[in-house]
Amino acid sequence: MTLTLTRTTAALLAALTILSAVGGAFAVGGAAAVPDARITVGEIGVSPNPPTAGERTALNVTVSNSGGSDAAANVTAVRVRDADGDVLDSVSGVGALSAGDSLDATLWTTFAEPGEKRLTVEAVANQSTSGEFVTVTRDTVIEVRPIEVALDLRTRALDPEDLRSDDGSQGAAADLGVGGIQGIFGGGGGLDASTDGRQGEASPPVPDSPVEVTVVNTGTTTADRVSLRAVGTAVDGGGTGTPGDAGAGGEGDETVSAGPFVVEDVAPGEERQVIVDLGPLDRRSEVTVTATFRADTDARDDRGADRTAVSTVTYPVREATPTVTDATVRDGEDGAVVVDANLGNAGSGEMTGAVVSVGDAPGVEPTPAGGEYFVGTLGAGDFVGFELEPTVNASVAEEIPIRVTYTERGVRYTETLPVAAPEPADETDTGGALGRIGVGGVGSAGAVAGGLALVGLAGAVGAAVRSGRIGGSTGRRDGSAP
Repeated sequence: MTLTLTRTTAALLAALTILSAVGGAFAVGGAAAVPDARITVGEIGVSPNPPTAGERTALNVTVSNSGGSDAAANVTAVRVRDADGDVLDSVSGVGALSAGDSLDATLWTTFAEPGEKRLTVEAVANQSTSGEFVTVTRDTVIEVRPIEVALDLRTRALDPEDLRSDDGSQGAAADLGVGGIQGIFGGGGGLDASTDGRQGEASPPVPDSPVEVTVVNTGTTTADRVSLRAVGTAVDGGGTGTPGDAGAGGEGDETVSAGPFVVEDVAPGEERQVIVDLGPLDRRSEVTVTATFRADTDARDDRGADRTAVSTVTYPVREATPTVTDATVRDGEDGAVVVDANLGNAGSGEMTGAVVSVGDAPGVEPTPAGGEYFVGTLGAGDFVGFELEPTVNASVAEEIPIRVTYTERGVRYTETLPVAAPEPADETDTGGALGRIGVGGVGSAGAVAGGLALVGLAGAVGAAVRSGRIGGSTGRRDGSAP
C-alpha cells in the first residue's frame, strides 16, 4: 500500500513537471499561458478604404500593452503577411510599451488584382521581466476594388450679377456666397480663391462671362494634374450682325480661348468647383470646356496627363423668347400689304433694343416707308403691336418673314418669325383683308422663330400706345380685356 502511494505521488509529480514545461512554452509563444506582458493588436485601419487595385495602401496598426500586465515590453517588429504567409511589409524597433500604453505603426502594400484579400498582422514584443518574446496576431479581410478612371465635368452659365454682393459691389465668388466656389480663372476677372476683401484688400473685378465648372471624380482612383481649358465658337443667331456676313462673326468662328487653368487633385468621390471667366463676348458662343488629367495609378507607368473629360455650354444663356402673335395681313397702298401683329416676349429674360423688319423671301420686298419698326424694350411677358408694309407677289411668296433683332445680356440676336403670305387674287377674302393668321407663338401656324436687322426709331410712338402683357386669355391687340 505504501509502495503504491509512493508510485502515485511520483507519477503526479512527473505530470506536474510536464505541465509546467508546456505552460512555459506557451508563455514564451503567447498562445496558451498568460505572459507577463499582455500585448494585443487592435483594429486594423485601411487607407484608402476601400483600396483600389494597383493603388498603394496603408495599414494602420495599433499595438497595446494591457493595463493589467505585470511587465513592460519592447515592440521589436510589426509585419503583415498575405494568405500564403509571405511578408508584404515590416517595420522594426517600433517602441517600448509600459502597462496600459499603446503605439501605432503603418504598413504599406499594393494589391495587383481586385477582390477579397485576407491578411495577418503580427506584433513581436520582448518582455522586460523575462526577456522572452511574445508574438500576437490579428487577421483582417480587405475588399479591393478594380481600377476605374472616371472624371465627370459639369458646366453652367452664370450671369455676372450672380457674383455680386447684395449691395451691388464687386467681390470674389467665395466672398459672395456662391456655394463651393474655390477660385476664378481667366478673362477680366481672374482671381485666387484665397483673396479676402474683408481684410482690406481690393476686391477683384466680377467676371465678364462666368461659367461654373464642377469637376467630379466618379472613379476609384485619384485624378491628378487636372487642368481646364475653354474654347468657344459663335453659334447661328447670335452676333453683332447676320451670321455669315463679313465682319459679323459667322457660325463656327472662334470667339474665346481660355486656359489652361490648374485645378487641385480630385480624390474618388470628391469634387472641385471653380469659375472660368471667358472674358468679354459680343456673340453667343458654344463653349467646350475640356479637363485633362491623369489617374493616380498612371504615375507608376510614367503616363502624362492625357486623359480628358469634356462638357459643353452655350454662353450666354438666352432667356428671352420673341414671338409674333395675332397677325393680320391686309391691303395697303400702291400694291403693298400691311402686316399688323404683336411682338411678344414669352421668355423670362428682358429684350432691349428690339426691332422688327421685313426679311428676305421669294416674292417679298420691304417698302421704303414700312420695312422696319422699332419696338424697344420688352420685359418677360410683355408684348407690343407693330406694322410692316412689304410688297408681296402672292403667286410666288408662301410666307412673309418677320426679322426680329434684340439684345439680351449685351449680346445681339437675330431671329425670323414668318407669317403666312396672302393667297393669290382669285382665292382672297372679299372684305379687303388678304388673310388672317391665328394667334400663336413660335412653332404655331402663325409664327416661327426668326432673325433681325438694326433700325432707327421709326414707329416708336405707335409702339408705346399699343403695348401690354402676355397672359390669361388676352385677345385684343392693345392688351385690354376682350
